[in-house]
Amino acid sequence: MSDITTLAGLLGLARERITAGLGDRDAAARLPVLATRDAQGWPSARTMVLRGFDARDWTLDIHSDADAAKVLQLTDGPRAAIHVWDAEASLQIRMRAHVVRLPHDEEKGLWEEVPEPARAQYGAVPPPGTPIAAADAWHPNPRPARFAVLRARVLRVELLHVGEIHRRARYEREEGWQGSWLVP
Repeated sequence: MSDITTLAGLLGLARERITAGLGDRDAAARLPVLATRDAQGWPSARTMVLRGFDARDWTLDIHSDADAAKVLQLTDGPRAAIHVWDAEASLQIRMRAHVVRLPHDEEKGLWEEVPEPARAQYGAVPPPGTPIAAADAWHPNPRPARFAVLRARVLRVELLHVGEIHRRARYEREEGWQGSWLVP
């Protein structure tokens, strides 16, 4: 466990907890919340599954159906917020990110790694979010063309540790992740 009394230690804890989300299905960071903005300017948040994390470069990968609203929203405006509440660590992780869809040739290689049962999530007919007459009035049609990998390049991390003494800090990519303390 990192030393949360230092800026470097608190950021290290966040890295550890996000990294845990890749291999541990019960880790809080396995299911971050991604928030975008819809066409009317309203916040649009949804829980996603963390599929990749580069702890040194602070990039996160998530998968989506290419026809899902979030992909269009991020194409129109690539700014997003990502949130993780890790109750076990008493840690809130808030991130600002620039999110882009990976090029198709990179997605194609990652599609090969998607387990067969999970592929059904990429290619629903009709597309995700379409109104339907009954809960089962759709069918899976897995297609690599509908598989999108979204990469979030984190620009800011804000952490709130709610232990016996609350600690809050902000870290910016532009400042080399040095960090500064904030009033909790």
